Amino acid sequence: MKKQKRYTTGFLFSTPSYLSGAGTVINLAGNFYEFNSSETGFEADEMAIQNDFRTIGQDFYSVIDKIKEDKKVLISSK
Repeated sequence: MKKQKRYTTGFLFSTPSYLSGAGTVINLAGNFYEFNSSETGFEADEMAIQNDFRTIGQDFYSVIDKIKEDKKVLISSK
């Protein structure tokens, strides 16, 4: 099975590292994280919908692969 990119639904949110998370303890200004942004709301919605469909497709492929593996096990056990 080839390595596929894993899609997630929270791409508009920042993903901090452990060290930056620990750094927020001393951040009093409250402006530590920078979120991913888009030029317009329409563009953000478009990217979110595309990513949601990619995530659904990814889930379908993983289910299909699991069914294929189960089918191979059934055939080889006969």
